[in-house]
Amino acid sequence: MVLLKDGKELKPSDHVKITATSPTTTEVEIFKVKLEDEGDYTVKVKDVEQPLVRLKVHPKPVVRREMQLPKTHFNEKETLTIVCQFDARPEEAFIFLHNEQPIVPDSRVTTTVEDNKYTIVVKDLRPEDEGVYTLKSDHLILDTPSITIAPEEKKPQPETTTVEEEEETITIETPQAPIVEEVIYFNEIIS
Repeated sequence: MVLLKDGKELKPSDHVKITATSPTTTEVEIFKVKLEDEGDYTVKVKDVEQPLVRLKVHPKPVVRREMQLPKTHFNEKETLTIVCQFDARPEEAFIFLHNEQPIVPDSRVTTTVEDNKYTIVVKDLRPEDEGVYTLKSDHLILDTPSITIAPEEKKPQPETTTVEEEEETITIETPQAPIVEEVIYFNEIIS
């Protein structure tokens, strides 16, 4: 007896378990069914192929949810920390996105995965860090509300005025008059 899927021999794997439970009965278990498992399953006994079942696989729906954050408005230079913790370790891989683009970690932006906890940290927030942060797998999309960042207020620089004082002494000599010394002060304002 040979089990077939779409005319090709079906072999056991970590995904497909085949167990003979009696001389006339064989169980086929498929774990974590995938789209590629869809097809016609048959059995071949003494070179005669007989149908068993046609397996139809419906794709798992994509679920999109919004994460609840305690704060969505930040000031420039603050730190944004987003932590998403699951009850158990997710079976699917997740990626981190910012405004639908993959996050590339750098000296300001870090992403970590520890068992069932996913964390995004953005230090020294800038206006370009505004938007939606997402944790995405094939079947689950978790978005933050839109994060806004208030620009740092530029404190007006006090206007400085420097006054420099010059002193100039002029000595005038006349043949018949005594020497007169006149002191003139100049005030010049430099901005």
